Amino acid sequence: MPQPLRKTDYYFNENSPAYLNSNGVRRNFANPAYPQNMQTCGQNLAYANPNTVRYPAVKERRGRLKPVPKKNVRKKENSFITLFKALFKLTFIACFFGAFVYYILPYNYSNYFEPMILNRFLNRNINFNAKEYAAPSASYLANSNFMGEKLIVPVRHNKAQMVPLAPASRFYALEDKLTMLSVKYPQIEPAIYVWDYSKSRSVEINSNEIYSSASIIKLPVLVELLRYSQSLKKAGHKPIDFNKKLLFDEIYRTSGSGSLQYERAGNSYSINHLASIMIQSSDNSATNMLLEQIGGMEGLNSAIRKWGLKSTQISNWLPDLKGTNTISAKDMATLLYNIDNPKFLNNDSKYLIQQYMSNVHNNTLIHAGLPKEAEFLHKTGDIGTMLGDAGIVYAPNGRKYIVVILTKRKFNDYSARDFIQQASKIIYQSVIENADTY
Repeated sequence: MPQPLRKTDYYFNENSPAYLNSNGVRRNFANPAYPQNMQTCGQNLAYANPNTVRYPAVKERRGRLKPVPKKNVRKKENSFITLFKALFKLTFIACFFGAFVYYILPYNYSNYFEPMILNRFLNRNINFNAKEYAAPSASYLANSNFMGEKLIVPVRHNKAQMVPLAPASRFYALEDKLTMLSVKYPQIEPAIYVWDYSKSRSVEINSNEIYSSASIIKLPVLVELLRYSQSLKKAGHKPIDFNKKLLFDEIYRTSGSGSLQYERAGNSYSINHLASIMIQSSDNSATNMLLEQIGGMEGLNSAIRKWGLKSTQISNWLPDLKGTNTISAKDMATLLYNIDNPKFLNNDSKYLIQQYMSNVHNNTLIHAGLPKEAEFLHKTGDIGTMLGDAGIVYAPNGRKYIVVILTKRKFNDYSARDFIQQASKIIYQSVIENADTY
């Protein structure tokens, strides 16, 4: 029967050779990995022969040991604090979302989404023409043609076909009177040009400023119609027969002034009749019919450049209610002055102009400020924002002068009519009755 180990046998001194193995590591006599070398008794003690039991060497651990992470223990919060935090988060999210919808979304929609995405989708069938974008007026404003393309080139004429106005002096006394009159009408912006034939003196108030032409643009249409007939005759062709009839079609029918718009399509009217109602009753439909005979807007603009007028241009067919067609007071005075120029208009053309312009139906502007014995050849213009009159006054004593009065006004402001009447009266008194006053 084996004897139990003594206390001195089991508990070796840690410095004794029996306690250490061959590698110098302390032995573990009670290691359960070797049950064959261990025996138990009723007292639950381990029995082993320290001289026969061999224990494996304990391997040394290399490197640093990883610390054991501490468990995060959440402290229990008060339910009121938890509810407050949740409400604060919801309020912050709602405010941020509201600010995003109110400030950022509309800006991004109008500046990025709509032009970059939505418009491209909605306008995907539109073909972009870069030429029309770069030169929007090229389709109707041109004076040359190259390989089917309309172009604007410098006019090659070194000398203008019209004789320019060259005043010897300025009528400053009359200018001061008209300026004082305009002070009484602060809502009116006038442009005035007066040419006194007898003394070659002029009155100029905003005379080079560009104004809407309204129906005064019909005067260049008439002049070019007559000059076109002259050019045909000069080139050896048959001139325009003013008794020739033109067919009135629906494409010429337009609103505004004139009675031709109420006539039945298919009727024919002579050129003489169309020119007469264009000037006398300011018929817009008749103007469009005659405008086509001289090459349309392109033909008229090309002729105006050759004449030497700088501010006159037609940009739209009649009626031009938006005022895109333009003139200046000095341009119209120059045009009226060249009616007497034999190199510009022959006697037949001059006679027709006098017949048309001496019977204008609207006599409520410059004509209303003249005495009954005075004669007046003129053409009026009237749209919502512009009212004007231009013509030649013939006094009973044989003297004459050119007068052009244009006004910018508020829409249909009839004080412009009163201004023109008062200005006409002052001009007649200064030029004819008090001719020696400077």
